[in-house]
Amino acid sequence: MARLFLLGAPSLASLLPPELFATLRAAGTPISYPDKALVQARGDARPGLSIIHQGAVQIGNPGVDGSFVVTSVLGPGHCFGEMTLFGDLPRTHDAVAMGATVIDQVSPAAYERIAAAHPALDRAIMAMMARRLHVLLEFADDLRRLPLKVQLAKLLLTMAGAQHSEARADATHEELAAILGVSRVAIGTALSALEGEGLIRRRYGSVEVSNRAALRGWIEQRTMLSPIQVVNP
Repeated sequence: MARLFLLGAPSLASLLPPELFATLRAAGTPISYPDKALVQARGDARPGLSIIHQGAVQIGNPGVDGSFVVTSVLGPGHCFGEMTLFGDLPRTHDAVAMGATVIDQVSPAAYERIAAAHPALDRAIMAMMARRLHVLLEFADDLRRLPLKVQLAKLLLTMAGAQHSEARADATHEELAAILGVSRVAIGTALSALEGEGLIRRRYGSVEVSNRAALRGWIEQRTMLSPIQVVNP
């Protein structure tokens, strides 16, 4: 299965009692997508909640150079499209299937019926949206203020989110470049600089964070801000 890129944002399944999540899924219409199929397009005004049952979905938009700039990769139990329910807003990103993927499409009427009977559903959706907004605000601030090397260090620290002194970020150079919207060459240069300072080690298909405390301290010195830790439920 595809590696998930979530930056601490919880899945809807993790925020709901299992019975309620099963009820919500059962109210949807399952739709199957082959690998690389377009699940939704930016600007799509079709309302409803999309719940991933199987496979994964890459969320992002095309860059000006034709590349695909990834915002997130979501897997089973995650959802998207909530803005169409609560804000009557069009969808802001393309969503592309990664591997054979099954999405349960829940209509606004079905969602409202379940939410009326189970107030915990709206609370869970709002909590999920708040977490996602928190992540995006932090990410946007980084893009405006920080050099690429520091942006990359923060990303690696978050992706290697284990509680141990040593951890690993499972991502290739191409994936890191897509997440930050830069070239693979730029990512390679930034990784070399971080490795030269003894903060990381490059491995095949991953980056080892040699010491999370040291990397955190290095980031704080260069941003004047502590990297925010979000504890998942």
